[in-house]
Amino acid sequence: MALGPRTAAVFVAFVAASAVGAGSCRHDRPTGGAAAAAAPGGVVRPPAHAGSWYPGDPATLRADLARLLAAAPPRVAQEPVLAGIAPHAGLRYSGGVAAALYAALRGQAVRRVFLLGPSHHVAFDGIALPAPEVTAYGTPLGDLALDGEVVQALRGKPGFGGPPLAHGPEHSLEMEAIFLAAVAPKALLVPLVVGRVGGPAEAGALARQLLPLIKPGDVVIASSDFTHYGPSFSYVPFTADVPARLAGLADHATAALVGVDAEAFNAHLEQTRDTICGRDAIAVLLGLLPAEARGERLAFDTSGRMTGSFESSVSYVSLAYSRVAKAAVSTSTTAHTAAPAPARGPQVLDGAQQQLALALARRTLEAVLGGGAPPDAAALGVPGDPVWIKPYGTFVTLKRRGELRGCIGHIFPVEPLWQDLRDNALSAALHDPRFPPVSRAELSSLELEVSILTEPRPVAGPEGFEVGRHGVVLTAQGRRAVFLPQVAPEQGWDRETTLHHLALKAGLAGDAWRAPDARFEVFEAQVFGEAAVR
Repeated sequence: MALGPRTAAVFVAFVAASAVGAGSCRHDRPTGGAAAAAAPGGVVRPPAHAGSWYPGDPATLRADLARLLAAAPPRVAQEPVLAGIAPHAGLRYSGGVAAALYAALRGQAVRRVFLLGPSHHVAFDGIALPAPEVTAYGTPLGDLALDGEVVQALRGKPGFGGPPLAHGPEHSLEMEAIFLAAVAPKALLVPLVVGRVGGPAEAGALARQLLPLIKPGDVVIASSDFTHYGPSFSYVPFTADVPARLAGLADHATAALVGVDAEAFNAHLEQTRDTICGRDAIAVLLGLLPAEARGERLAFDTSGRMTGSFESSVSYVSLAYSRVAKAAVSTSTTAHTAAPAPARGPQVLDGAQQQLALALARRTLEAVLGGGAPPDAAALGVPGDPVWIKPYGTFVTLKRRGELRGCIGHIFPVEPLWQDLRDNALSAALHDPRFPPVSRAELSSLELEVSILTEPRPVAGPEGFEVGRHGVVLTAQGRRAVFLPQVAPEQGWDRETTLHHLALKAGLAGDAWRAPDARFEVFEAQVFGEAAVR
């Protein structure tokens, strides 16, 4: 039954009055709301934050969204988007990162969108559905019709009894709705405000209620900002190198998310206490993804970079999920053997020496993680061949189920080869700031990879960087970041995409590599690792 005029007025008044409720994210705080007229036979949830968090004028908003979508970084994967994660801060802060997901949806036949967002204003357990009378979400660009049949099918299901009025002031769904109105205006909407969810098991139970309702052509989007850093958020886990450490937290969280690893994502939250406001919405999304789904990180930024101050900063990440070949995501038991060296880069070690290098790194980790001291050359069985005592730059990379778990190294030669491998194996396991230390129990599930580098040489510009052959060092605005030669081919990136992600890794804007002061160095590497026999 539709709301009567008096009830509808009360609903709209609640939205306006609640728009500045407790729990708003810094840099996101609205200043007022806007009303929307009731649709025939129902009520439109009004755009409560139009004119404050984003332009209320339709022409201005449409132009701003078009500009952000046009500037979005390219997506590597070609398969249709099944799901995504996007931020929900004010448009001036997170709009560029959110646009990366919605640009990927343009041109895709989106039938329906299940939209999951955290509750910032009302505390409750489970998920809140909109009131029965609400038939659309209003935006300045037009109303998004709700799928009333799906919403009704969820009523009364365990975990879906949250208060409908949680939708009124909630910005996490509204900030996604304006993008959907621009790129998929005919898609039906299933808006779900997510309250407290106890953990992965509870998130999985909610996901199982939703799964039968999700059909081909549907897309699931979780709305979430990432790390909220600073005293105002009661989260100050570090005070030095804040931009790089925030980037590291985002890298660690997204490594789990890209791999659709709910256990690893939950472990990240427990180990770091990371203040990701949409953690529960993301947990439900992970439970909805098929086994063959994998994610791609599209964009990253921080409000601290935009304001020039990291005293208080919010991080923003967007990801898109699509299907990949099942063979590529098998998670069978791994056996550790040396893979043949790729036919690229310098051939410093032969096959037997590669086996020894990998064994040296693994034995070092076994010794130290078992409570012992770092072994010396004799304990590691290092031969007397000159190659082992010649200095080389090296990196040791740790991966778990194909996802990065740690990577540390020296670009320039600083130690004898055997010692550099030993020390970098320990650093990758214990001191990579993006990840918690590796435990002894975890070691058997990790694969090791070794890179032996040539000395970096400067090149005139980005054209001197050859994907698949070179590693690259970017220096800009007093910051520096490096990608090993294997990174771009593994991700399927071209030169521009690689440099975009390298700039983000340095804590810079994605296009900082184009700046006049950007400098580039390239190097080659012999790369070999423990093959995954599945």
